[in-house]
Amino acid sequence: MGASAAKFTPATAAFLLTHWLDALAATGTPRFPVDVISIAKGVGRQLGWADEIVEVVADDIPTFEGGLFSIEPGRWAVIYNKSISSEGRIRFTLAHELGHFMLHLGAQDAFECSQDAVLLTGTREKQIEVEADAFASQLLMPLPQFRALTSGGNVDFDVLSHASALFGVSLTSACLRWIRATTDSAVLVISRDGFIDWSVSSDQARKNGAFFRYRQQTVALPPGSIAADDSIASCKAGENVALRLWFEHAHAEATVREMKLACNNYDYTLTLLILSPSDKVWPPWQSV
Repeated sequence: MGASAAKFTPATAAFLLTHWLDALAATGTPRFPVDVISIAKGVGRQLGWADEIVEVVADDIPTFEGGLFSIEPGRWAVIYNKSISSEGRIRFTLAHELGHFMLHLGAQDAFECSQDAVLLTGTREKQIEVEADAFASQLLMPLPQFRALTSGGNVDFDVLSHASALFGVSLTSACLRWIRATTDSAVLVISRDGFIDWSVSSDQARKNGAFFRYRQQTVALPPGSIAADDSIASCKAGENVALRLWFEHAHAEATVREMKLACNNYDYTLTLLILSPSDKVWPPWQSV
């Protein structure tokens, strides 16, 4: 095996490839969306490693989204589920597997990646999946360009849809990128059949107590919220609703901008909550 993959973090690996892509863009090569397949097949040689990715193919792999497999010493294949129809989801899956190649080479001979892998709390499997996701997000949506698209006004699903189209990723991926990068107090909620499937809070939101313990208990969408109203398929720009609808310990007069988009292709609903940075929703005994 060539140079150790362990020298890279998700950020440094993505930054290196971003630097290469920026240089290519200066020669007239389209910058976005990122051509992950071309990068994957050339990165081993560019780094001077003995290992390289030689195949990127779709196949019938119903138990996982994608995988990275050693097919013989020094030669690897990326396989993704051929049932995935979304180009953005395919691109993120391929970038995720490229992340395993750059970050975890030598750790194991096969990486089988499903959407549920990041829920393996406290495991090494979860750690490497989170790292591969972080790499993919930073490679496909570099922060300077992403912030340029999502700053200077109120972020809503139209703004984030524009970003997802430019970067060639799913709307959910664009939303997650924004939540993890923003200084706003914001919460992204993914729900199915009236219950929270999972959610992610920005750093500021977590500091203010705005998060959901959906892994410890079943959490229903709050009655009266836009998310819980089946007659509303979308509310992309959002409406102000009482913050107490979502967080019972919020100030009585506080409001939150609630946005909703039903993703019928994937049978879930996206809800984006943007709170005032000063609104804390901790229970009284947890007040800070």
